[in-house]
Amino acid sequence: MPKKNKPKRVALTEEMMMVEYEESSKVSVMGITFTDEDMILVSTVLKKLGDLATVRLASISIGDEGMKYVVEGLRNNTTLVEITLGNTGLGSESALTELRLTTNQIGDEGAQHLCDLLRNTTTLTILQIGNNDIGEEGIRYFADALKNNKTITTLDLSTNKIKDEGARYLGVALRDNTTLNELNLGSSEIEAEGARLLGDGLRNNKSLTSLKLTGNSIKDEGVQHLLNALENNIILNHLDLAWTEFEDDGKKAIDDYVKKTGHSVFQGFDA
Repeated sequence: MPKKNKPKRVALTEEMMMVEYEESSKVSVMGITFTDEDMILVSTVLKKLGDLATVRLASISIGDEGMKYVVEGLRNNTTLVEITLGNTGLGSESALTELRLTTNQIGDEGAQHLCDLLRNTTTLTILQIGNNDIGEEGIRYFADALKNNKTITTLDLSTNKIKDEGARYLGVALRDNTTLNELNLGSSEIEAEGARLLGDGLRNNKSLTSLKLTGNSIKDEGVQHLLNALENNIILNHLDLAWTEFEDDGKKAIDDYVKKTGHSVFQGFDA
């Protein structure tokens, strides 16, 4: 009886990756689906290859454990410029400028591992981690990292489970942050109280120019609280409130805000 072929990801061994590294100082693997368990192998390679420049893994869906292994492998790496995880890019703490980990299964624990790495980076400017499974506790880790971060200008946390408590953490962080320009919190289960807490944090913020709250249920009360807090903020000039479930009182608050500040508020294409 013929022997069954092993799955491709099982056939991927550290020795195979080492061979490619010796030829090109790169590790590039296409057509194999990587799991959290496979990230142990990747982490081992990252630790061993001191002058590795590029790692590309074409198909990947990692969660908390996978994120932990990636961070462990990167912790002492000083040469890696690029890790591509599916369609996302991750660089080392010495060269990282853009980190994209959208549409994985990263939860609160994975967020903690990632934020441990972010505290040591001095070059990251864009962080996109939307459409994961991060809740209020995970957002707290990001908020703590943001308080003292001096480089991140664009942050996408959309389509996570931020809720009002997560909005509170972010609001506190935004009081002290002086570099973040764009923040996307779309479809993150934020309601009226969360909008109020964000507004309080942004009242005196001097850096954020764009805030997206699309697809949240902040309703009239949340719109009013948010805009009351922002009416004297001259920096934030673009607010996206499309599909946020507000009615006439919310629309009136927006009209009054736009007239007073001259800033733009996007309400959706049908507004």
